Amino acid sequence: MQDARQPKEYFSIYGTVDVVYVDIAQPDQTEIAILNCKTYLKKGGYMMLVIKTRSIDVTKDPFQVIQSEVKKLGPNFEIVQEINLDPYEKDHGMVIAKYLG
Repeated sequence: MQDARQPKEYFSIYGTVDVVYVDIAQPDQTEIAILNCKTYLKKGGYMMLVIKTRSIDVTKDPFQVIQSEVKKLGPNFEIVQEINLDPYEKDHGMVIAKYLG
């Protein structure tokens, strides 16, 4: 594919989409997700964001990391559901959010 930090360079996406699924292991994964949603997600569309807490900060409690990342979504998204992925994926969470535009 392409570099998720450069969504305008994607060669296979034209126009907007109904759902953006983000599952990357980067310290700035939430910011990358927001940028991709601003670029391609329709207003009223949904984002599914997998939060890999140990990729963001290994020194903090995973719950605190997830809450911090959810706050970053505040102005652009309505949180629909937060899911703890343990025991399937340790220290991972998923956030499903509706894009407000």
